[in-house]
This record gives sequence, C-alpha cells and structure tokens, in this order.
Amino acid sequence: MTPAVILIVEDDPAGRELAKEVLDAAGYTVLSAEDGRGLLERVKIERPDLILMDLQLPGIDGLTLIRQLKADDETRQIPIVITTAYVHPEPYAKALEAGCVAYLTKPLNSRILLQTVATLLRR
Repeated sequence: MTPAVILIVEDDPAGRELAKEVLDAAGYTVLSAEDGRGLLERVKIERPDLILMDLQLPGIDGLTLIRQLKADDETRQIPIVITTAYVHPEPYAKALEAGCVAYLTKPLNSRILLQTVATLLRR
C-alpha cells in the first residue's frame, strides 16, 4: 500500500519543517506550501489524503481556503486539520463551521499530530 500523502500549508519555515520531519519519519509522503496561492488547483493535481493548514497565511487566510476546498466537488472529501497558535474557542468554531475536521494548537505536539493524522486517515 502506498503511503498517505499529506499537504502542509504553513508560512513559518520552522513550523513547516518540524511537521514535515515528524510525518516523514512516520512514513507519510509530505508535500508543503508556504501560502494559499494556487492551492485549490494544486490540491486537484496532487490529490493529498489530508491537509494540515495554518489559519494565518499571507495573502489568503486558512478559513477562506477551507471554504474554497469544501465548496469544490473534487476536493471537499479531503480532511483538513487546522494548525494555529490561537487557543481561544472562537477560531476553532469558525474553522469547524468552514469544514475542518480537527484543530491542533502550536507549537505542535508530535505525538498528538501523529495520533490525529492516523485517526483521520483510517479508511
């Protein structure tokens, strides 16, 4: 069985690299992007099994991207996990309303990241 493909959308290079290293070590195929430019088309081409996305991105924010992905028939089934430094419930509620399936706070806990990804990728 081929490894699941995970797309990390994170503008902070250190955060992006940490998540990539953890997921690579667990055997996932990891793609990354530093912002949301062209993300909808990229997702249609690369077909990730799961997306980890920061809420605060340059240019277009994570909530807008989630809404775009969930509005498109080709991408709506991809689970999206928000990663953010926000700890208040309001952004979490907005992210769930937009269509994300989980919410991880930064700094990311490697164990929780891997548990969340494994749970969401069970088929």
